[in-house]
Amino acid sequence: MAMAALKFLVPVAILSFLLWKITPEQWEALREQPKNYGLLLAALGVALMAMSLSFARWCLLVRCQGIPLSMLEAFRLGAISNLLSFISAGSVGGDLFKAIFLARRSPGKRVEAVASVVVDRASGLYGLLAIVSVALLLIAPTAEGEGGENLARIAQAAVTLLIIGTVLTAVLIVGGKPIDRLIHRSETIPKIGEVVRRVAEPLRTFHTHPWGFLWSLVMSVGVQSMMVVSMYLVCLGLYGPDANPPTFAEHFVIVPVGVLASALPIAPAGMGVLEAAVEGMYKVVPAVPTAASGTLVALVFEVVKIVMALVGVVFYWTAGREVRRSLEAAEAAEEGQEP
Repeated sequence: MAMAALKFLVPVAILSFLLWKITPEQWEALREQPKNYGLLLAALGVALMAMSLSFARWCLLVRCQGIPLSMLEAFRLGAISNLLSFISAGSVGGDLFKAIFLARRSPGKRVEAVASVVVDRASGLYGLLAIVSVALLLIAPTAEGEGGENLARIAQAAVTLLIIGTVLTAVLIVGGKPIDRLIHRSETIPKIGEVVRRVAEPLRTFHTHPWGFLWSLVMSVGVQSMMVVSMYLVCLGLYGPDANPPTFAEHFVIVPVGVLASALPIAPAGMGVLEAAVEGMYKVVPAVPTAASGTLVALVFEVVKIVMALVGVVFYWTAGREVRRSLEAAEAAEEGQEP
């Protein structure tokens, strides 16, 4: 009885915390703003499709490691992970739970289990960098002064990281035994060797499934693109043509940069950081000055994410003993205890 009550109260407490984080001023602005509920529902639908595709991507990466995982299990674990991410700083909180669950149920494949989660996160980041790089190269922001300089630096950094990531990934995944020997030798280098091992080891586990990894990158671009479409629909659902909302193409600059900022370990699920980032981007990216509030658009997008977290609540309530034990182990690990 106590466990059943706990399973009910934990997600309710999480969602209550998320709603509490929204200030009265933000609620007031949201109530007063005219809305197109059809477009807002469409935004939720697109976001749900993006979330589903991200779960399918992780399932693909897990299977590439020789770990059996059904699509239903991937959706269940992914949804719970998404729910848990709201109570950890940044947007990576649920990854620990997924890694522990796979490691516990797949003895002898602990490295592969962790690799699937690490590479899944890296794949998502790669998709973001790809979109930011292409968008900033194709769309020349009109901002002058500090805003324009910051965007130029973001573009340069994104392109640089994308090129470095592409080259390193290709070498580590396609490379053969000489690469393994090189990684092994690098471990003797103080400090640097440990970093090399942590970066290289997860990727090397995919050397027998390069096409699976490539598909994960394609799926990541799809996931991030659908999130852009979702926020664009939110913007159109809140603002009509008279407000000169940023264009569809401009949102391909605004949203990925905002999501990158929200991934920093600052606030639970990046809440608050996303609003600030999108508000700043609404001021410097559009070719035509907009009356739309980036803060309000991002806030409604956060509400969309909270609604998506409800899916995790359902899976949490129906979780079996194996999932509950993994959740307990993840909580212990986060607190620095032995799982």
